Amino acid sequence: MLNKKPHIENHKILAESKLATRIENLKSKGKTDVQIQRDSAVKHLRAEISQARQQLASIAKLESDIARRAEEKARKLAAPKSEKPKPKPSAQDPMKKKARKEKKIAAAAATEE
Repeated sequence: MLNKKPHIENHKILAESKLATRIENLKSKGKTDVQIQRDSAVKHLRAEISQARQQLASIAKLESDIARRAEEKARKLAAPKSEKPKPKPSAQDPMKKKARKEKKIAAAAATEE
């Protein structure tokens, strides 16, 4: 959507100029303001302008989000990394070690038979 921004801006400018010429044309014909507001071409051009404004607003929001994310990423990369202490292996219970060894010996003896 960011690559469409110049096209949307040009479309908005074109619609604004068409609206201005249409309103001048209708005024020169002697139409009242109420009649000008009810004109279908005027309504259509105003709708196009409104749509372009909404699209440009969403693009601006998207651009600000991208800039914010880039700033956060740069801040994270620039921050010094804190070294986390490696957890020491817990001291194993000697009885568990002995039980494991006995289990291995028993399994080896069972497979031999």
